[in-house]
Amino acid sequence: MSGDVKPKRAYRSQRRQQQAEQTRGRILDAAGDLFVAGGFAATSVAAIASRAEVSAETVYQSFGSKPALLDAVVRRAARLGQDAPIPEQAGPQAVAAALDQREQLRLFAADVVRRLERVGPLIAVVDAAAPGEPAIAELQRGLDRARRAGLTEFVDALSAHGPLAVDRTVAIDTVWALASPDLQQLLRHRRGWSRTAYVAWLADSLAAILLPR
Repeated sequence: MSGDVKPKRAYRSQRRQQQAEQTRGRILDAAGDLFVAGGFAATSVAAIASRAEVSAETVYQSFGSKPALLDAVVRRAARLGQDAPIPEQAGPQAVAAALDQREQLRLFAADVVRRLERVGPLIAVVDAAAPGEPAIAELQRGLDRARRAGLTEFVDALSAHGPLAVDRTVAIDTVWALASPDLQQLLRHRRGWSRTAYVAWLADSLAAILLPR
């Protein structure tokens, strides 16, 4: 008799998990749209809940706080909506596997620009809120640390296949500056560059600075 019950319980458990993931996704989608449209302070949990068609209590149960929700929205955007950590995704894996430095730069530029397109507007929300919100300032520092760690891995992968024209710290700072959400927003949106043009410029600029002539 117990053998008949367990599969039903497992099915119900799996279905509840799927429903919870769908609810979480709706909350993240709603929060991302509202944060970008109105900023952090002006976006209430009640508004997010209403847009996601859940209760405010459900939002708090899922994420704990509004800063934690913004953190989750930013990190999901940087991961392109995937569950896998960024270093385990196909783009960074291809960069690490490439044997030619210029090919590594080309692959890196194409991958990072896709991420910047998703995460750039949300980073702008974080940067705008950080001066007046201690929790968001801490979030900003955490995101900076995570981003620098990822770029350090890239520079180390690049230097594994040949010498660099500058020392390691300058190389990391160079990639940090040129592959930044701020510069992407400036050139892509305020100057109107196409994605193709921006990717090519980024790869060529990094090559000009980082690789020996």
